[in-house]
Amino acid sequence: MSLRVPMLPCSYNRLLASRLTILELSQMRQPRHRLLLEAALDRLTRECRAVARAPLTFAAIVAAAALISCAAIWRSWSYRGEANLWRAQVTEYREKLHGASADEAKTALDALADEVSALQAQLQPRRVNAQQRQIITEKSKVPSGTQYAVTIVYEGECWDCPQYAADLDDAFRSIPGWLVNHRVMIGLRERPPQGLAVVVGDPARPSPPESLVLQALRAAGIGFDVQAARSNREQGPQLLLAAKAVP
Repeated sequence: MSLRVPMLPCSYNRLLASRLTILELSQMRQPRHRLLLEAALDRLTRECRAVARAPLTFAAIVAAAALISCAAIWRSWSYRGEANLWRAQVTEYREKLHGASADEAKTALDALADEVSALQAQLQPRRVNAQQRQIITEKSKVPSGTQYAVTIVYEGECWDCPQYAADLDDAFRSIPGWLVNHRVMIGLRERPPQGLAVVVGDPARPSPPESLVLQALRAAGIGFDVQAARSNREQGPQLLLAAKAVP
């Protein structure tokens, strides 16, 4: 028995074809954002499947990203705290220096350091060290058969003069041919600026013993002033010790 397929009229076939065409066109005219949303959903679905296949790897990646983010945030806060600390220190520095610049502050500190060094030098007792004593001995040698005299005079009110005078006394007494006299003076009217003066008869033309004393002290690096002698002085040069003048 044969099955007969009914034949549709030609007009019905045309109607069906037109509806199919309209359906295709409607699908092509869908909004673009809808197509993008569908593509994103499709990709998200695939990624979720990938995560489901390797959950430990995904968890490790998430944990590492979280740690990196936390470290970056902490470092940012740390830098901000350090910057605030530096700003506070700069503000405090400016307030203490009354707005002075760094160069002005350095100049003031250098001047203060010089004043402290000068004060320390004044407070240190003056002495003749071993090297200076050796130089005095070498530069003050008296010609054979000759005797020179030197008088050491120091101010009684000077706190370090007795020991300083004793050092000079020992240095010249150790040299053959030198006769050393020693005495104290009270009420010195004029102190030598450097605290030590070599008193000579004529500063322009010193005698042989005066020349030896002058060159010996210069060679030893001992600072002194030269004063012209007054009347009624002892024979030979004098070493006058007094308190060093305050600058």
